[in-house]
Amino acid sequence: MSVVHGLSIDVECYYQIVWKDYLGKTREPTAEVERNTEWLLDCMRDAGVRGTYYMLGNVARAYPRLLRRIADEGHELGVHGDEHLYIYDLAPRTFHRELRVAIDAIEQASGQKVEGHRATAFSIVRETAWALDVIAELGLRYDSSIFPMQGRRYGIPDAPLGIHRLDNGLWEVPMTVVEAAGRRLPAGGGGYFRTFPYAYTAWALQKLEDAGRPAVTYFHPHEFELSCPRVGAATALRHPRAAVRLAKFNAAQSVGRGKRMRRRFARMLRDHAFVPVRDLLPAEPTGPD
Repeated sequence: MSVVHGLSIDVECYYQIVWKDYLGKTREPTAEVERNTEWLLDCMRDAGVRGTYYMLGNVARAYPRLLRRIADEGHELGVHGDEHLYIYDLAPRTFHRELRVAIDAIEQASGQKVEGHRATAFSIVRETAWALDVIAELGLRYDSSIFPMQGRRYGIPDAPLGIHRLDNGLWEVPMTVVEAAGRRLPAGGGGYFRTFPYAYTAWALQKLEDAGRPAVTYFHPHEFELSCPRVGAATALRHPRAAVRLAKFNAAQSVGRGKRMRRRFARMLRDHAFVPVRDLLPAEPTGPD
């Protein structure tokens, strides 16, 4: 049987996040997240592919019609937090409340039960492993947040590579790495997909297929935005130091985005088989033994 991979989209508004992280200001999600998610839905519909959309609660409240379309077209809706807060900045009680609010917003907008979780910025690391118990307490079936490697901001280097069940009953669907030359190399989406040659992704997916192990790919709507982000003159004048940091971040995020990202994504959907992440989980036993 051929290997199918998990396809996931972390739905968040780029402009809302950088305002929070770099300027310390709050704003509502913008039309950027809607138009790029609509493009992804169109592309996946044309390819006959379904995937998982991990949604922020604030996006669900701002664009409920978008969630209804995602559900109506047969995609899975998971939770990505409510306000894109990083788990290592939260206490367990705060994380529980934030996640509960987000789940309620997503389920109300879509009419679909949420089963899966993706942490913002993959912020379930060794120090925040307590979050897995909170996720289980809220009745979710699985988490897909852990990178089994050592990254600069995230990762658990000795975490299992494959799908596995935790002691609390939650399934963990780890993010994709491939082993080569004694190292664990990240692959499957985000900046790795934008900045590395397409041949790297093709090599990684083929390597996993040969081993009989599915990848979990991930993307963000803003990576498909046709225009590049920029720092406005008024913002630069009001926040000069933050504006310099933000300009550097925007420059890095602009690499490989837009039309090239759209072409690569469409090609990947043609070259490999994909399903929602929940479909990668082992079937649960039913009925008496």
